[in-house]
Amino acid sequence: MSDQVFLPGSTIGILGSGQLARMMSQAALPLGYKVVAWSGGADSSAVDREVDLVIDGSYDDEAAKARFLEMVDVVTVETESLPPALLEDVEAKVELRPNAKSVQITGNREFERGFLKSIDAAQTEFRVVDTAEQLEQAFHDLDGDCVAKTATDGYDGKGQWRLKSVDDLENCKADWNGSCRLVVEGFIPFVMECSVVVARNAAGEVKAFPIVENIHRHHVLDVSILPGRVDEAVAERAKVVAERVVSGLDYVGILAVELFVLENGEVLVNEIAPRPHNSGHATNDGCVTSQFEQHVRAICGLSLGDTRPHGTTVMVNLLSDIWKSDKDAFENPEIAALNSAKWHFYEKEWKAGRRKLGHVNFVAPTLDEALAESEKLRSVLFEKI
Repeated sequence: MSDQVFLPGSTIGILGSGQLARMMSQAALPLGYKVVAWSGGADSSAVDREVDLVIDGSYDDEAAKARFLEMVDVVTVETESLPPALLEDVEAKVELRPNAKSVQITGNREFERGFLKSIDAAQTEFRVVDTAEQLEQAFHDLDGDCVAKTATDGYDGKGQWRLKSVDDLENCKADWNGSCRLVVEGFIPFVMECSVVVARNAAGEVKAFPIVENIHRHHVLDVSILPGRVDEAVAERAKVVAERVVSGLDYVGILAVELFVLENGEVLVNEIAPRPHNSGHATNDGCVTSQFEQHVRAICGLSLGDTRPHGTTVMVNLLSDIWKSDKDAFENPEIAALNSAKWHFYEKEWKAGRRKLGHVNFVAPTLDEALAESEKLRSVLFEKI
């Protein structure tokens, strides 16, 4: 990786076409950059109006790849679920930030756990298994209280089994049936889930945003609070771990380190995401620099922006089980009356389940004020389901 700087007027290529690519582009355009997104054949409705060009075609389409690479100066990613061969090929031809190795490590739980061990980052005990016999041994090794996760492709609770009994173990064996490698992790009795979104540029400058407290619903992020409700010692431990991770990967761009906080104040790493992160959406309105602008600054080699918060921000995810139409934000009098709400819609097609369709930030001088406004919205949304 070089320390090359890409000034405004350069073209940023994004591997992906979802809401993260949308918000990357929204941050890049005011800074004077052009943006080309390669959809990989996926839905591109979130970026169609936000980028200079969308290139369709699957990631094994050589013509699409050639067109993409000839148009861009620097390439970034909005997902870790990308073919390793594609990342390596792109990196051989243009500047890829973050680098291919870091995306591959963070896109595979086995590699990720091994990397965390190599930098002495505190994490739970784990086992890597391929067979039903190994799974059963791991279950007993971890005191019959663990979580089995697919090594790749699992997110938002998908590809995971909570194992607390022999019945749970047998159900996991039947569901999984040896279809892929599993990482079995000892269950952590945490008191809070948090994350630190941190950036590093090509010159090695590192800046972390304030720690974020995360609250999940059905394994999907529901609410984030920035700064999180932890004491200074916990926040500092989390920041130090995140900075160690981003530097250990020789990473360039925005990276999120998801953490468990234990009752004694210890902080353990849960997962790493090599991209802007849902929990960092609070920075869109809640910090001097958003995570998306920071990502653009980092991958283009610019100095990093100020990460100070504007008071307290509460971010609420708009998931498709509670959010049917963006028009509701202003057609529903109860919702429209929330005049401090900062809306971010993704223009994605509604689908049943818990698809992420947008988010809303409430920024206030105090936590109590921001929480009160967010709870007014949630009371309306959850009244409908």
